[in-house]
Amino acid sequence: MARLIQAIQAFGSKLERQKTAQLEAVAEWMSMRTGLNKSEVMMVLQEQSEAILFFNKQGIPVKFPGVGTFSPSISRDGEYRVNFRTDVALKKGINQTDAYTGNIINPGRIGLDDLGYKDLWDADHPEDPLEI
Repeated sequence: MARLIQAIQAFGSKLERQKTAQLEAVAEWMSMRTGLNKSEVMMVLQEQSEAILFFNKQGIPVKFPGVGTFSPSISRDGEYRVNFRTDVALKKGINQTDAYTGNIINPGRIGLDDLGYKDLWDADHPEDPLEI
């Protein structure tokens, strides 16, 4: 029997993601907004990860206002990690209902309940009914 997660993955709403913005494109966009030249912006962006490593290795969290905070931690097994906590304003800006301007696949299925997914799954997979 199929599980609900399979139906949600197959029939649920999804954001249609575009190609990842690479460093050069981001630097060019930022240079247009700031007046800095593109190579200066690229250099600063590339140094961010080095700054995070430098400070986190010393036990010092790094906060980038408007982006978030990178903090070092250690697991029970002694494995070191970097945790990221998103800036509240960034989270709010992204999570606003009307903030997303890209395409949504199956937008009419937002809020669909379990029985709705069962109906869609069972119609498409009669040999493997969904168990709720």
